[in-house]
Amino acid sequence: MFESLKRRVLNRLAYYTSLLKLQKILKRVDNSFLFVDCGANVGDISELFLKRGATVKAFEPDLLAYKYLQKRFAGADGIEIINKAVAIEDGHAMFYYHKERLNREGIEFTVSSSLLGEKLNVDQMHGVEVETVNLCRYIENLGRIIDVLKMDIEGEEIVLLNKMIEDGTYKKAKLILVETHETKIPGHTEKVALLKKLILDKGIENIRLNWI
Repeated sequence: MFESLKRRVLNRLAYYTSLLKLQKILKRVDNSFLFVDCGANVGDISELFLKRGATVKAFEPDLLAYKYLQKRFAGADGIEIINKAVAIEDGHAMFYYHKERLNREGIEFTVSSSLLGEKLNVDQMHGVEVETVNLCRYIENLGRIIDVLKMDIEGEEIVLLNKMIEDGTYKKAKLILVETHETKIPGHTEKVALLKKLILDKGIENIRLNWI
């Protein structure tokens, strides 16, 4: 009971922090705006953009969270909900659940699940195979510029961003908001530091790491 309450409080705190930091961006949203949400979870951030008229593409590999999204946005125009994990290639991968996921019935522990089994708060013994989508190819096939690309994909962001920088896909988004997870993944701090250096060395201005 306590763990579930604690998780719900942390989830809401993250939401309100995001809401505060998104205020300037949200003021510019209209019906020409495209928001791509990688790691949509229960759709709190997607909803902020959708209700202001944006077109939303929401990726969520967790089946429980995906079903919640379907129910939450049933009948809504302007949003596509995609039950896939974003990655550097199309295919399938293991998706490891949060350690508390199997002990709780609520939606709150659908956060933090990851394609990376070494992530400290996932259970390597419990997970499910999910479909992955090549995000770079997906972005190219959209045929238009993304206004905001949000990426909260629990560790997979490092390899994906490196790929996007390598092939230039990052230029297809006006702004990329990324949450990194170096405190939860062994060896990730060094990878984040290298990514930051790469972004700085190339003079890239549209990628914001640790935006919340």
